[in-house]
Amino acid sequence: MPQPNNDMQVFKKMADHLYAGAIADILDEMGFRHQVIDPKLGIRPLHPGMVAVGRAWTLVNDHDDRTEDPYEKAIEAMDMMQAGQLLLATGTSRLDTGIFGELSATRIRRKGGVGAVINGFSRDGRKILDMNFPLFCQGISPLDTTGRVRVVDYGVPVKLGDTEVCSGQILFADYDGLVVIPAEAEEEVIDKALERAEVETRVREELEAGASMDEVWKKHHVL
Repeated sequence: MPQPNNDMQVFKKMADHLYAGAIADILDEMGFRHQVIDPKLGIRPLHPGMVAVGRAWTLVNDHDDRTEDPYEKAIEAMDMMQAGQLLLATGTSRLDTGIFGELSATRIRRKGGVGAVINGFSRDGRKILDMNFPLFCQGISPLDTTGRVRVVDYGVPVKLGDTEVCSGQILFADYDGLVVIPAEAEEEVIDKALERAEVETRVREELEAGASMDEVWKKHHVL
């Protein structure tokens, strides 16, 4: 497992050279066939070029009509974030409010966080785009959480569709989708995915040079 002081270097290399499909292929080959977050959840990058790689820091929201001290646990969770973490916020059921926004993004960036994945809606879409903050969500909603929703827990395992994500697991997100890397195999998965990306680059170059699909398949067994 990469050590904490080496995480940022590893994450940058992953963001520069990998893509969700390459990681998903390696996970399939290693027998981890349920690590891709269900695309039917509709979690998409706010901009197609956004990539986020980091250790998940989970945050759970639930319906709550109380208005007093509405951000108690949200504040605790944000202030506890560490460098290299990727916020992963979800709800106990479907939420129509914006459970993330520009100020949260500002705090995460100041703490050294690498982005946010929201299984729900965000607010402040234009401002977050202006910040070039990596945000993945189901869409944008102007609805405030006060009197509607509040954070009820954080740092706990959460389920997105059929995939469980625990705080500390590496989460990779790009335009293709979101992939969770099992903690017990993260070093092997990353190494193999980087090797696969290099092979796919060679395949692409050979195809551009005129090689047939049959030729590159027989040579590399990668398509």
